[in-house]
Amino acid sequence: MAATKTAPKEDGQKSVEYLQSAMEDLTKARERAGDDIRAAIDSAIERTRGAMKGAGEDAQEQVSDWQRSLERAGEELRRELGVVAVRAQRSPEGLKAMSAEIRKRRTELTTP
Repeated sequence: MAATKTAPKEDGQKSVEYLQSAMEDLTKARERAGDDIRAAIDSAIERTRGAMKGAGEDAQEQVSDWQRSLERAGEELRRELGVVAVRAQRSPEGLKAMSAEIRKRRTELTTP
């Protein structure tokens, strides 16, 4: 059996997508493996699922912390953080999503 090793794409493949792809590869390997190897693969799959779930929970907690901090921040700091967030984007899709959110928020603020 030949091993497949693929790194995340430079064009922005998300870590979650990369892990999901790895899980699919493990599942395929499991189907072709003997009993002793299958048990090790099953264990690896379960540990990977747990890590993915934990990473998602950690990320959500971090976002919540940032949201609470922003709610306490002054207007000038919020504006500066917005500029930094725009500059941090690495893809047109990220900027497009931010643009849509800005338009939505502007409407909320200007509509009585």
